[in-house]
Amino acid sequence: MARYIPILRWKQGERRGISQLQAGTRRNVIPLFQVGADQFRVSAAQQRAGRSPAQELANGLLSDWGTSPFYLDASELSPAPGATHHPLIDIAAAARTNGLQLIPASSLSANRLYAAAVQTATATDGRGAGFRIDLHELTTASAWSASWGQAFGVIDLIADFRGSVGTVLALGAPAIAAFQNLHNGPAWRSVTIAGTSMPLDFSGYSAGVHIIPRAEWLLWQALSIAGLPYDIGYGDYATVSLAAPPPGIAWGYPINVKYTLQNEFLVCRGVKTTGRGAVDLAPQLIGHARTISGYPTRARLAGCWADDTVDAIAAGAQSPGNLETWVRIGINRHIERVRSDLP
Repeated sequence: MARYIPILRWKQGERRGISQLQAGTRRNVIPLFQVGADQFRVSAAQQRAGRSPAQELANGLLSDWGTSPFYLDASELSPAPGATHHPLIDIAAAARTNGLQLIPASSLSANRLYAAAVQTATATDGRGAGFRIDLHELTTASAWSASWGQAFGVIDLIADFRGSVGTVLALGAPAIAAFQNLHNGPAWRSVTIAGTSMPLDFSGYSAGVHIIPRAEWLLWQALSIAGLPYDIGYGDYATVSLAAPPPGIAWGYPINVKYTLQNEFLVCRGVKTTGRGAVDLAPQLIGHARTISGYPTRARLAGCWADDTVDAIAAGAQSPGNLETWVRIGINRHIERVRSDLP
């Protein structure tokens, strides 16, 4: 079974979306959670109770993902004032207490303190590490791999093309050759491609229904039949886009939702909820649900929480919720769809 690495922000909507996956969907799904400062803090009450950000993060991971393996990229975090080590050290310790299977993830751009923390966690837990690279780093692995300080056999290499995956796909044969000629290709513990076709925002899109080809999926399909000397895993950004949601997204911002089809994204582009031509949130979300529910190539998935929810909203049997509800729906449907399509 091909491995699948959905890349997620550790935020409420994403957390709830993965928590409602079917048990069978989780097989060989190893999410990569990106943790930033907003996800690594505690309330005043939690501080008074002696609970640390690392403990709260580990508790949330146990609650919403459980004890299945996952990657954690905490490279955006900074040490607390006066601390001599990176917060990843504390997170890994809290994860051990909770029985979690944390695999640290890093990249060549990570600072030395974080790189040292990844080395420590890898040596202590013995689960290896994930290493994110771009196309240039893929083709120059012979120059940097020996200096990174980890054996090939414990590294999961993630060729993360982010929003440039469409450009990589368009390269055609040269892109495939880069994977075929990957330095010590079969020696890495695993190799996965990842990226996203979702735009940073939809400012250039008019209100209505849009179809966006999933270039990352098409690239994986091309690589999977290219006769590589190793198995190629699949990864993508299960979130709406690479950009963080703007402040005040619940009020005034155009109401957009994403729904994953087999080879494309179905995007329902809404309008603002304030100002000229505005439409309230609920009617827009109900309209989006009806569009999705009746879409000819939808391919509804049995037992999928997201699909059941969309149909209930479309039928008027359930509240349309809010934008966080639809992040949950998008994440849940996306991972269910991808896992059902991967061999």
